[in-house]
Amino acid sequence: MEKVLLAIAAGIIINSPAMAEMKRNHGSTAKMEDVKHQMETLEAKADGFDVSFDISTHNEYQMMMKAMKMGFMKPTADTTHHIAVSIKKGGIKVEDAAVNMKGISPDGKEDTPMLTYNPDMMAQYVGHFNMREKGKYQVIILFKVGEDTHQGGVYYEIK
Repeated sequence: MEKVLLAIAAGIIINSPAMAEMKRNHGSTAKMEDVKHQMETLEAKADGFDVSFDISTHNEYQMMMKAMKMGFMKPTADTTHHIAVSIKKGGIKVEDAAVNMKGISPDGKEDTPMLTYNPDMMAQYVGHFNMREKGKYQVIILFKVGEDTHQGGVYYEIK
């Protein structure tokens, strides 16, 4: 079952809420055909929330942002990947959540970076992760909206 879900999630590329937002806001200035394969989007459900994980290497992320003529976050030292998370409930973006994200490497090492919220870009919670090893990573999000805490996650494989 996990392999089927991973295969379905891995097949969802660029149809994310973040990419739709970028197309809507920057479609006339960006060559979307040049950047459409530079990010992998994985979707998850968490207690009625739709959570979208946009995962790319730092180079892919920077190339995509340059193509859209947008500024980009500088990577933190010793990291390889940029992960941006969008949270929606009933199709409406959640912009006031307290969010923590954790990456677990194939060998079990945990990475819990400081997240940044970017309201001016795509209303996403973003962080940088070290994903140098080949194998399956688990990306987990824990977020609080109001008084309620929710969690969800995805698997991301580097081959």
